[in-house]
Amino acid sequence: MAGDHGHRSAALAAVGLLHDHACSFANAKAQTSAHVVADCPLHDTLPGVRGSWTRSEVVRYGELAMATYEAFDGDEWSRHYGTCRHGLRRMVPGHGYVATAFIYATVDVLPEWVEPMLGAEETDDKAHWIGYVAVAGDVEAGGVRDVAVVWRGTSARVEWAMDVKTRLVPFGDKKAKVTKGFHGLYTDNNPSLASELGRVSAQEQVAGELRRLLAHFRDEEVRVTFTGHSLGGALALLAARDAAAAHPGVKVRAVTFGSPRVGNRAFRNSLIDGNVAVLRVVVAGDPVPWLPCLPTANLVALPLTLLPLGEHVKGFARRLAPSWAYLHAAGDELVLDVAASEHLKQDYDMQGRHNLDVYLHLLDKHRDVALVNRSSSMLREDMGVPARWRQTANKGLMQDEKGHWSVPERKEEDKPVPNDKLKLPDELLHLLGSIMPETACPLIAG
Repeated sequence: MAGDHGHRSAALAAVGLLHDHACSFANAKAQTSAHVVADCPLHDTLPGVRGSWTRSEVVRYGELAMATYEAFDGDEWSRHYGTCRHGLRRMVPGHGYVATAFIYATVDVLPEWVEPMLGAEETDDKAHWIGYVAVAGDVEAGGVRDVAVVWRGTSARVEWAMDVKTRLVPFGDKKAKVTKGFHGLYTDNNPSLASELGRVSAQEQVAGELRRLLAHFRDEEVRVTFTGHSLGGALALLAARDAAAAHPGVKVRAVTFGSPRVGNRAFRNSLIDGNVAVLRVVVAGDPVPWLPCLPTANLVALPLTLLPLGEHVKGFARRLAPSWAYLHAAGDELVLDVAASEHLKQDYDMQGRHNLDVYLHLLDKHRDVALVNRSSSMLREDMGVPARWRQTANKGLMQDEKGHWSVPERKEEDKPVPNDKLKLPDELLHLLGSIMPETACPLIAG
């Protein structure tokens, strides 16, 4: 369930075609077609979707998620493979946000007893940069300060191995269970790492940073929004559930793009109990929201979709879902359709329909259309934009004055620093001052 890379299997293709045939059976309480989204003014509330989401908000969080793909160093020959290409103070996600802390996830693919047999003690249990926490420099209408927790989708081969660990494992209390691979990325750590990256789990890193920011902004109304694409959407829901449980007086939201199913009915109910407002954005025909396929309550009732029973079928499946069946998070589903864009190919391309640039194109018709083909081939041939045009020149090698080629060392300010956080309020005020207009509402000193 990668972000924008990798190959999909024939099984995924079958699931995608199923989705095309029965997308009306999507597990949600509201659907809005892409042409309505495109015609809706940028700052108006999306029609048919509860929770007062505006199109500009959804685009903003999608772009914040895109920044994780752009910043991830996935070059396996890099000395800093698996980290962010930018230092914390040079990571500029855009839209008036400043990153205050990075998030690292431990990728634990192999059982401990297998690692010595394969000589993998040094290669397994490594920490990968998986996202960041950011603060909006300006308050929104109503005086709300937004804190965004942004998660990256799958971008490395070893992360694929975590994606396919689909057995349900306990998460929290009240019989909630979630996918083992997502749970591992979120909760695993490795205290024995030579580097301090990954010694603390992603779960603990996010919890600690939220406590710090909420204490700093204690005199303001703060909202926490979790977002991510694909795997990032799954991790966003896990973290949203934890934040809602830890901070019951804080408004918690999650907006996901192309996210897979994460857990069972009890996990779904834990999000409801925590009053987490969930918006799932999906492109019709994207196979990932239909994964994991088995076991899932949706397939139990899938034959009934041929009957004119509508919401009764979906409600029936959700209410009778056993503890071992996957369900999507309760909330709203915003369904986008490639047919709404004159620029996109209409033949089925499952990788293309899962591409985040395609999502953002369908949400924002004014966005540069060439970005669609940055890591896909979804644009029509007559558009004249090469497929998958984004590539690093010479794979990052540079030639020195003697004519020798090598991978240059990163600038000191862009090297990974364990446990790095912006100092509050001084560094935060300084960085926000460099990106925000003078009219922006100032941050309190804390």
